[in-house]
Amino acid sequence: MKRIDRFPLGAHVRLSDLAIDPYPIFAGLREEEPVTWVPEIQRWFLTRRDDMLAVLRDPNLFTTDAPSTIRDMFGVHMMTTEGPTQIRYKRKCLPPFHASRLRSASLPLLRTEVERLVEGLRSDNRRTGEVRTTVARPVALHSVLSVLGIPLSETERVNEWYEHFARALANFAGDPDLRAEGKGAADAFGRALEPIIEALERDPDGSLLSDLVCDHVDPLTAEEIRSNALIILFGGIETTESMIANAAWALLSHPEQLGTARSSREALDLAIEETLRWEPAVQSAARQATRDTEIRGVPIAQGEVVHCMLGAANRDPSHFEDPDRFDVSRANAGDHLSFAVGRHFCLGAPLARLETRVVLETLWARCPGLRLDPERTNAPYGYEFRKPPAVWVEWDV
Repeated sequence: MKRIDRFPLGAHVRLSDLAIDPYPIFAGLREEEPVTWVPEIQRWFLTRRDDMLAVLRDPNLFTTDAPSTIRDMFGVHMMTTEGPTQIRYKRKCLPPFHASRLRSASLPLLRTEVERLVEGLRSDNRRTGEVRTTVARPVALHSVLSVLGIPLSETERVNEWYEHFARALANFAGDPDLRAEGKGAADAFGRALEPIIEALERDPDGSLLSDLVCDHVDPLTAEEIRSNALIILFGGIETTESMIANAAWALLSHPEQLGTARSSREALDLAIEETLRWEPAVQSAARQATRDTEIRGVPIAQGEVVHCMLGAANRDPSHFEDPDRFDVSRANAGDHLSFAVGRHFCLGAPLARLETRVVLETLWARCPGLRLDPERTNAPYGYEFRKPPAVWVEWDV
């Protein structure tokens, strides 16, 4: 039986439809075809949370250590390896993301930068502004460059490279021009990194790159440093910018819940987890089967790619009651899979959460009566990386 006949719902899945609103499509698949074949991209989709947990927790059967766009573009790094090599890379890159380092090193710089950006949003006594491009993106860029140890003077170039990376990584259709564009940007980043690393070898500054290049006990090669820096750079921009924009949009779209979200630090943290569950910035995690296997009786051939649709997992009614409802008091909101799970859990999740909280707290403090501009509403968009094209807001004074 042909796959197109066995999986009729999957045969009608279109990336263009997922970009607009994936959740009704996910609901139908989860109910009728929880494991389905999507001909448009020649890959499997999973839409039930327990299936995804099983896949993401079994790197021996479902691996990231395989040919892919992200590997072709960035090289071998913590996201495209498994086993001892992956663990080594991640451990070496983890220290700046520990809670103590975030509080002592990142938080003071972050608060200063967010205050500056929000003040810029309010310049000329305006009472309206756009949050994603004027606050969320600059905050994400500033934070990840500071953590890595890349001079802030490189912000404009990094931002340009990032745009190429994002287009290439969302290129499920395999457009060779987009792939080459992303690879070219990654190569340009590598060339720009060489003098930065040389400077850090002479004058260490405590940044991640500084720690890596000054490690003489178990050093990474120059290529390993470059590859892992690239994935941290991309993830630090994409995940954080989208997370901030999605959180602002979700909370301001539900003004009746703002009082609860703002009632305490703990309440805001829980509300942020609900925004992550309800509208995740990254919609899927891909894994390649290392051997012939089955999921729910569906045969998956060795070498085929399985997409764990994280947005679908986060709205699985078997785990989340009334999952399409946005509820800042949802007790198990933190069970979302928006940062994946297992060994490839997002390295920068603690920093992304911190950035989102500081931005929201500052916006509320500096922009009384903050609300969405009713004349310029923009819902999140995107089938792989999802965020509002713009978050226009207004305030009272």
